[in-house]
Amino acid sequence: MIIVVTKIIGKIPERIGDLLAHLFIHDIHHRGQVHAMLSGTSVKPPQLDEFFLDYDLKLREAEVERLDLNGGEE
Repeated sequence: MIIVVTKIIGKIPERIGDLLAHLFIHDIHHRGQVHAMLSGTSVKPPQLDEFFLDYDLKLREAEVERLDLNGGEE
């Protein structure tokens, strides 16, 4: 699928797969930067993997509750 991205230089057709790949890699880059910066301090880096799977839930119940990620469910 092709989408048109509007930039200063004009409209550019881009494959959505290429845009998504760039987005995911860019996200990983910035999460790595945050982790590296916090690792150089006394602040414990948080869990930066925001993708919670059902099989993970029991292992991360306290974190999900603390971050209020349970969607209001008790």
